[in-house]
Amino acid sequence: PPAPFAALALRRCAMATAPPRRVADLLFRRDMAGPSLGQIAASMTGLVLVEKLCMELALPQWAPTLEAYQTAMGTLKFTAVTGFLMSFVSFWGIGTLLALPALLHVERWKIQPNRKLDFQALLQSMPLIVFNFFLAALAVPLCLHATLPESAFDWKRLPDAGTLVRDVVVWFAAEEVLFFYIHRWLHENKKLYGAIHKIHHTWTAPVSFVAIYAHPVEHLVSNVVPLIAGPILCGSHVAAVGIYIGLGLMHTCAVHSGYWVCDDNGMHDEHHAKFNCNYGVVGILDFLYGSYQLPAGASGGSPPSPAAAAKQRAD
Repeated sequence: PPAPFAALALRRCAMATAPPRRVADLLFRRDMAGPSLGQIAASMTGLVLVEKLCMELALPQWAPTLEAYQTAMGTLKFTAVTGFLMSFVSFWGIGTLLALPALLHVERWKIQPNRKLDFQALLQSMPLIVFNFFLAALAVPLCLHATLPESAFDWKRLPDAGTLVRDVVVWFAAEEVLFFYIHRWLHENKKLYGAIHKIHHTWTAPVSFVAIYAHPVEHLVSNVVPLIAGPILCGSHVAAVGIYIGLGLMHTCAVHSGYWVCDDNGMHDEHHAKFNCNYGVVGILDFLYGSYQLPAGASGGSPPSPAAAAKQRAD
């Protein structure tokens, strides 16, 4: 047949015989030289839409009840209790769902093939994970109560679309800049790495819960501060901040899950495997500094070499 028809026939045959695509293949391209600005914009747009839906559909109905509880309990206690409940659902609820593939030793869609969860190591890590969860659950409400303006706790004045867009842009920028530079510093300063950050990197093939398996100082300085810096700078409404933190916890569980359900193209999993790449959250600063790297075997990339696969099995 003519060349164009032959090429079309070959492409259709290739599609028919191609292996099943991973979930993340349908959402993101992982064969790019750098982070996709479209992906980042989509993430920010998605967050704005979730925030807007909550502000317009859910919260107006609940606002009188929430305001009554806040008046009865006091602002600090109310913020701590509601923040704890949202964090518990986001981290332990969604985190458990994201851990199930690893707990059941599911091989499909695994970022690091041939690496299985060490359940005994996970049990040994749990006391520190639980401690860090409660540490952040105490620290975040205290910081927000001390730094946010009084209007941030007013349930009659929920943020409009323009305010949400401004806040989300600042949140993303603040988290990317602070997390990148603090995280890279913890790697480049060998004393700090050995004394603090090495704990988190004992997990070279992570599972969702170990997102907060870290030295408590690191958890506060590297995880909590970048997350709440943006809301503090903007004086954001506490309802919007709560949604942002809840989704942030789901995100960090996903990127530590070890599977292609992550929303960062496998960036952070590759950081755990290699240590010297992907210090940021979305990859912009890593791309500028030359530390952006995607996992081997990513869509459009090269499969793991036999030596790398053998090392993974040995580990």
